[in-house]
Amino acid sequence: MRVLVFNAGSSSLKFGLFDIGDKAERLAKATIDRFDGSTAQLKIETGKGLESTSLPAGSLDAAIAAVPSLLADRDLGAPDAVGHRIVHGGDRFRAATLIDDDVVGEVERLVPLAPLHNPAGLAGVRQARQTWPDVPQVAVFDTAFHLANPAKTSTYAVPAAWREAGLRRYGFHGTSHRYVAERAAQEIGEPLRDLRIVSLHLGNGASMCAMRGRRSIATTMGFTALDGLMMGQRPGSIDPGVLLYLLVLLAVSAAIA
Repeated sequence: MRVLVFNAGSSSLKFGLFDIGDKAERLAKATIDRFDGSTAQLKIETGKGLESTSLPAGSLDAAIAAVPSLLADRDLGAPDAVGHRIVHGGDRFRAATLIDDDVVGEVERLVPLAPLHNPAGLAGVRQARQTWPDVPQVAVFDTAFHLANPAKTSTYAVPAAWREAGLRRYGFHGTSHRYVAERAAQEIGEPLRDLRIVSLHLGNGASMCAMRGRRSIATTMGFTALDGLMMGQRPGSIDPGVLLYLLVLLAVSAAIA
């Protein structure tokens, strides 16, 4: 069985093709980025080695649309299933989920909570459903790993009505934190169920996660992917008073002007 996996971001597309038969094997790994309006940079690694080239795809949608031909040109064939990394799944999706129109609608509803990430994920979903209409599509959500966190680490100190409306600490990078924990357990030769681990996901987005065994119990990101550690283009945790002060400062400056 061949599974194509998409990780679509706001400015890049990563994908991999895996054969998950008796002997699990990665057939291809690729990154498309540096969109400049007409072209993008492609790096693709197959059994024939690593290839770097320009690709006539100046947008994320165009890059996604190019994937079938990139696979066909390298005799890799069509997938039997497609998996998509989706950043925000709210409090509904707690496991890998077969994608249908209802799931797409829910991911769209959550776009305001992940405006850079969910639209990119949806672009991958739509293109893949159009390209391979008879192939099952599955979504894996960053938030799912943290949804069972205890109330003491996921609850905000706000009115109950706000919490009932869905205001909570969701947490992100769940797939990354889970993988890092599993690899750490392998490296030190201890069962993951017996370990307490603090993992760090460090990139343009960054977060920490505390785990007991196989489960997340606390994470630095919150309702959106803005909270917690300082990141490439996000300040991380910031005193709410700073925002109020800036609003007042702007109002005073406008009045003086």
